[in-house]
Amino acid sequence: MLLAKNQTAGLNIEPAGWKYYQSIKKKAVEQEFSWSELLIGLSIAFFIVIICAFTLNSLNYYMNIHT
Repeated sequence: MLLAKNQTAGLNIEPAGWKYYQSIKKKAVEQEFSWSELLIGLSIAFFIVIICAFTLNSLNYYMNIHT
């Protein structure tokens, strides 16, 4: 079965995606920039990365001990 470039099993997804992209882009441009919100977001991301790195390092360490 051949599908058109912008269709997946008869479901056209491009116009809806482009419409929502434009509305989200418009809201993002209109939103006021806040340094405090940026700092909070980066802090949360930093701690998530640290926790994931610690977890992966611990798993690697324990897997190497038992092999």
